[in-house]
Amino acid sequence: MCKLTVMTIFATSAARWLVQAAAAHDTLIVRQVPPVRTPFDEVVSIASGLSTLLILLLVAGLVLAMLAVRRSVKRAHEALDRRVAEFGKRLDDFNELLEKVHRKADAIVEVGGMAADGIKWGAKKMRERQAAAEDTDDGAESPYLDPKDGGK
Repeated sequence: MCKLTVMTIFATSAARWLVQAAAAHDTLIVRQVPPVRTPFDEVVSIASGLSTLLILLLVAGLVLAMLAVRRSVKRAHEALDRRVAEFGKRLDDFNELLEKVHRKADAIVEVGGMAADGIKWGAKKMRERQAAAEDTDDGAESPYLDPKDGGK
């Protein structure tokens, strides 16, 4: 049974090979031939190639322009940072000046407060003296005149 199976396999392969050999004699070999191109087709083909090259150049130009814009934006940022730093220094100087003015103003307010306290104290003492003089009034015309010297 084993011999029969092997022969069947070989017989089938041989039959296929014989069928293919017979079919190869009848098979046509076909080759594609490019179509005949008219002058319009030639113009369209050339225009297509040129447009492809122009688009490639346009894209390359856009990339270069983008890089140039990026460089100029970077330089503008650096210049802006320098200006901000310079302005910050001036602002620090102005803050120092304001601090000095504030200290002077605080000193003036303190002196003014002390003067006001002194005026209040002096007014209080003058009222006390005037009240004391009115209480001890012995007929003198002025509270500032000394009653001992007789009005002289």
